[in-house]
Amino acid sequence: MKKVRLLSALSILLALTVFSSSVTAGAATVLPANGPKYTFSIATSAAEGAILDISMKYLAKIIQERSNGRITMNVFPAAQLGSDRELLEGCQMGSVTMVIGATAPQVSFVPALAIFDLPNAFKDMKTAVSVLSGFKPTMEPHYAKAQLKLMTLFPTVFRHMSSSKPVRTIEDFKGLKIRTMENKYHLAYWEALGVKPTPLAWTEVYIALQQKLVDAQENPMDVIFNSKIYEQQKYIINSKHHVFVATVVMNLNTWNGLPADYKKFLEECFADATEYTTSQVIVTKDAEFKNKLIAAGLEYIELSDATLAKMRELAQPVYDRIRADLGAAIVDPFLAEIAKAK
Repeated sequence: MKKVRLLSALSILLALTVFSSSVTAGAATVLPANGPKYTFSIATSAAEGAILDISMKYLAKIIQERSNGRITMNVFPAAQLGSDRELLEGCQMGSVTMVIGATAPQVSFVPALAIFDLPNAFKDMKTAVSVLSGFKPTMEPHYAKAQLKLMTLFPTVFRHMSSSKPVRTIEDFKGLKIRTMENKYHLAYWEALGVKPTPLAWTEVYIALQQKLVDAQENPMDVIFNSKIYEQQKYIINSKHHVFVATVVMNLNTWNGLPADYKKFLEECFADATEYTTSQVIVTKDAEFKNKLIAAGLEYIELSDATLAKMRELAQPVYDRIRADLGAAIVDPFLAEIAKAK
């Protein structure tokens, strides 16, 4: 027993050492000890413990610890500073320095983000990471027009449905009332499947499900679990309808006012945090939260390849609409990269 306890203690110590070194050892750029000091805020609507919250806190930690006391990071999870829209507006105005969140609620600010609203575009997360890893430069000028600096862009997990009614075939979608984000392409997608979409602020979703104003909602599994949505649902459906693409954006004026070495330092920290999230966090967390949802009493429904293919077929009008809005010059190369990565 003593030997087992000793090995366990050594394992924990090793894990803590690895995590500590990953936090403190990263950026090549060292900020000057007599350089200017900044206090930054970073916020998200994601619940505490969700993947975006984990990524945000890791990023804030490495920025603060590696900056030699030059940068203080204040962290605000769980919509403490407002909804997705309110956070983006705050970042534009400078009342929030940085925001981490999904691209879907940002489309009204950055219309080109609609490219990530192409439904059922990715078969698996490996393909999504491969394609999106080089896509940040394409999107940077679009964010700049919205007075935002795009610091990083990366896929995390797939969005899935949760529902109070079983969904096993394409026919089961018909008539289902689902909460969606305020995004015209998402609304069009669910309508194409015969679903009745209802856009609601995330803070209203739990009560809407509780009062049966809607039957279903869609989100990554970590969000479904950490927001306790499972208390009001019976099924989790592996719909994989959208990849949850995350961004971290910064107030553009704040970014432009930083010294060159601070900019380089922050870019290194963001690259590190992106790598940490895509290579470590998302690899384990999606499966972990799936198991937690099943343990909480939800039935997990795996949709067949035929059903997923039919969902994309029915979504073709959304593809046509996004191509018409954004132009074939951005959509077709993106789809070609997805096909190539497969």
